[in-house]
Amino acid sequence: MKVLVDGQLIEYKKDGAGRAVLLLHGWGASLGTFDQLAAHLVKTGHLVYRFDFPGFGASPVPPRAWSVGDYAILTAAFIKKLKIKKLSAIFGHSFGGRVIIKATATSIIEPEKIVLMGAAGIKPPTTLKKHAYIAIAKVGKAATALPGMGRVRESLRGALYKSAGSTDYLLAGAMKETFVKTINEDLAGYLPHINTPTLLVWGEHDTETPLADGKRMQKELKKAELVVLPGAGHFVYSDDAAGTFSAIDRFLK
Repeated sequence: MKVLVDGQLIEYKKDGAGRAVLLLHGWGASLGTFDQLAAHLVKTGHLVYRFDFPGFGASPVPPRAWSVGDYAILTAAFIKKLKIKKLSAIFGHSFGGRVIIKATATSIIEPEKIVLMGAAGIKPPTTLKKHAYIAIAKVGKAATALPGMGRVRESLRGALYKSAGSTDYLLAGAMKETFVKTINEDLAGYLPHINTPTLLVWGEHDTETPLADGKRMQKELKKAELVVLPGAGHFVYSDDAAGTFSAIDRFLK
């Protein structure tokens, strides 16, 4: 289904009946990533909403580079547009977690509970190695811009961005500016302003949003519980669906 929200066309799904919950996907994903989780929540008595963020899935790219705040505002507008009067819980994975942190800390969204799964939002420290990679990428970009490099420019730039740890940026396409804008915002300072009961579900072997991020969020949030699932990675809700669903069921009750 499609709906126009503040001039932005949004692809969304609505399933089940009961207490309303909203699922927000991660960077590069779409609402389909939550098929299994949505089915479980429907079985446990929930009305499940989920949508493709602008620039992902079947929702068109926004007209300009968006910030985390823009996505938070869009999410609040979606809730209002679909007349969701009471949001029992809001779920976010990775980038979706960024949006939830910004939206709930600023009170533009007020769910009864929050579930963050491998949530992004804490900016990692820039290590000496990363500084070196960034320098290599910048020098390489300048070199590939020289006359006579046209035929090999794109493949060389691709290799350089990959060596600098910027594969996500390279694959972002029309969303590159939005990607840079969102990952450069450190949301750690927003965490103490969230009073909503929060469940943090983390994979033990998450390399995208390390477990250290989850532990810091637990420390900074006022009402947070951290569940760590052994053997699971960044996509914790699919790596260990049973463990994730068990933690969610207990938390929501």
